[in-house]
Parts: sequence; C-alpha cells; structure tokens
Amino acid sequence: MGSAYTCARLVEEARTLGVKLDIVGVHDTVINGSVLENCGRVMESRDFVINRYKWGHLKDAINALVHKSYNRLDCYKPYIDKFTQLKNLKSSNFTVPKHVLGTIQSDYNDIAARLGTSFIAKGLESSMGREIWLINSPADLSVLSNAFPREKELLYEEFISDSYGRDLRLFSIRGRAVACMMREAQNDFRANVALGANVKKYPIDCRLQGIASDIFDQTRLDVVGIDLLFGHDGLYLCEINVMPGLEGIEHASGKNIAGMVLNEIMEDFK
Repeated sequence: MGSAYTCARLVEEARTLGVKLDIVGVHDTVINGSVLENCGRVMESRDFVINRYKWGHLKDAINALVHKSYNRLDCYKPYIDKFTQLKNLKSSNFTVPKHVLGTIQSDYNDIAARLGTSFIAKGLESSMGREIWLINSPADLSVLSNAFPREKELLYEEFISDSYGRDLRLFSIRGRAVACMMREAQNDFRANVALGANVKKYPIDCRLQGIASDIFDQTRLDVVGIDLLFGHDGLYLCEINVMPGLEGIEHASGKNIAGMVLNEIMEDFK
C-alpha cells in the first residue's frame, strides 16, 4: 500500500462521509484459483478502490471486484513508467527535458555528448527519491553498473541545475490544480519529502492550472501529483506520480486534500 499517513487520511475522510473504506494490503492477499482472499477471507465485490500499489497481478484482481477504480488501471499503468511520461506528455506551460533511454551499461561519454557532462539517471518505476542519481563522471555511472543487473533500463535526463534541491509538487484532481507546494532539500539535489525536504505553500497561477488541465486531458488520471523543475527559462517537467502521497501537500497547503478526493469519488455515486 501507499504511505500510512495517506491511507489513514483517506479512511478518516471516508468515515466523515459515512463511507466504509478498508485498507487492503497486497501482502495479506492471495489469489486462490479464481478466488481472491485477504487475511484468509474471500473478498466480495466493492463499489470502488483507490489504487495505492503499482505492481503485479494482485492489484488487477482487486480492481476486477469493483465498479469504479481511482485511478483506473488503463490510465494508471502506462504512467508508472517515467520514460513513457517524458515521451508522451506535453504542455505549452512546461519544457520536457532532453532525455534518452539506455541500460545500466550505457557509455558515459555517449550520454554526456547528448545531455551534458552532468545528467540524471532514473529507474523507470522508482518513487520517493529512490533510484535517482546525479551522474558527474564515468566513475559515478560505473558504481551503478556494478550494483544492478546489466539489462536494467534507465532513463537518462539532462540535469536542470537551476532546480538543484528544489522543485514543485502540483496536486491535481481531474484536471483541477487544488494545491501546490515547493519542496526544498538541505543537502541533496533531490527534493523528496520522503528524504526530508522542507515544504511550503506555493501559489497556483494560470500556468500551473494549465499544466494540471493538460496532464488530465492526456492521461485521464483522476488524481495525480505533477513534479516540476525550475529552469532558467521556465518550468520543466520532472515526472508525474500516479499515487501521490498526501502528507506533504496537506501540511504545506493547509487544505483537506483527502476530503477533496473522497468528495470527488462520492459525486460519481449520486
């Protein structure tokens, strides 16, 4: 499942609406023939699921039991992959950084000739700042090649140095920009809340609302976190998160984001 804070907040807000929302852990769930069991009990059909897990067959089986999914798997699955994100997503309000897809064995000089002598390497499905590295030399890339299988694919991306240690997280519900925060790290080029970055409220302007609308039009994701970098010539797309956490954005914005998500879901059942 996702973070404990996010799941607890969604359950809490569902309760205020008179909705019974259960946390179903995939590690407590098995597929037994054609039957799905959680904690030894057969799972029955449900009205909806809020997807907070990326991988495997178990989430598919859970989604098969519900009438509605948030985010729907056909929208959710393609955008787990960071390469697919940069390849497909466009907006007049941000620039897509230069990038190439390679493997852990890609040649530093070849990548540097395309992206610059400092560049970012990312695992395709990582989250919370894991599997993101700043590569400044052949030695940096060599460390990775010794730590992972040769066939592991990586997204190599130009380093937006103006955004070192800071970025924006824009939270969007069906194309509405409902909250935004700036994340700032003290001693890291990554600005993830999970890595200890500080957060503060950031104003939503027409540009950010335009980004939220553009991402929704292209992905149809009900709920999405959009990460943006500060370039010298404007905003750059970092990535989108198909299961964004709520802790940082609620604390920074002072808004009840969990309540907004549940209220949006409940509108579908009226």
